[in-house]
Amino acid sequence: MEEEKISRTQLMALLWAGVMAPAAELLPALLLSGAGKGAWLAVVLAAPLVLAAGWIMGSLAGQDGLARSITGGLGKWAGGAALLLYIVWGLLLLALRLRLCAQRLLNSGERDGALWFFLLAAAAVLLWIGRGKLAAFARAGQLFLAALLVTAGTVLLLSLVQAKPERLLPLWWQPAGPVLQAALSAAGVMGWGLFLPFLMGNVRDQGEKKNWHWLFWGLGGALLLAAAQAVILGNLGVRLAARLDNPFFALAKSIGVEGAFQRVEGVVTALWTFADLTMGGILIFAVRAMAAEFLPGRALPWVPWGAAVLGTAGALLLFPALGDAETWNRQLVPAVNLILGVLLPALLLAVERLLRKRAK
Repeated sequence: MEEEKISRTQLMALLWAGVMAPAAELLPALLLSGAGKGAWLAVVLAAPLVLAAGWIMGSLAGQDGLARSITGGLGKWAGGAALLLYIVWGLLLLALRLRLCAQRLLNSGERDGALWFFLLAAAAVLLWIGRGKLAAFARAGQLFLAALLVTAGTVLLLSLVQAKPERLLPLWWQPAGPVLQAALSAAGVMGWGLFLPFLMGNVRDQGEKKNWHWLFWGLGGALLLAAAQAVILGNLGVRLAARLDNPFFALAKSIGVEGAFQRVEGVVTALWTFADLTMGGILIFAVRAMAAEFLPGRALPWVPWGAAVLGTAGALLLFPALGDAETWNRQLVPAVNLILGVLLPALLLAVERLLRKRAK
């Protein structure tokens, strides 16, 4: 029904609200070894690849959503195998997101706590979100994005007066390899949003030609993300930012307004849970869409339960030691996101169009 569908603006709001979680954890520290002072510019260089990936996956998804397009283009068995691959990766990302969210909440608290408490609390909220309607989640995503942008904007604006241009310029990029690798890493971080095309079957008004809408949100989000990295580097410098696990949250510890508030990092960390919940909700709704296509004709009320349980179990079992989740997040996730968000969709689109030509 039309009232159960979401708008394109809501879809893109979900994208950037969710991506702000891994971006705060990984950027710019992940890029510094290759790009140095130009880590902020590496995000700009990644924007064309992100836009191209969005165009490829959007073209493949069409108006029916990516899950139905894959099974319709490749057939039941080959399409089902591709969907199963995306389901497994989506559940792994859900487990990772739950673990990182719980660790951040635990580390930010001034009192003793238990990781499992924060983990179960986040999983319970995601289960409640995943059992609801996508339209309600999309409206919440818009509010989450607004809160995150206001919070991030406040931190960055208060930090801007302390930024030093010499920490950003001049740029001397001799070898192109490390710079391109940094741009690919930045694209891989933004690749957490690769599951949004599975929800495009629930987007209304897709027949209208408004490519500028996707360009505005895609390019605008990437440029704002690059500006944020520039402010972080301008304050911390390359060496200090490279040593910190989360430069953005470290930057939040150093700001305050005399006589008004001090040490706002606790508030920032708590509000960043909105980004974790948005990304987790995207993953659960995408798994719901893929499961409905993978097992057509069946009502699957157990899918959100199964996703929440598997995500929680994965968060506890796959990352038993402190630092395991961060290692996955830095070394494995960006590369796999590029494979599943760019290479595989491009291959699937080429195969689909080849089969369509042969059918004619």
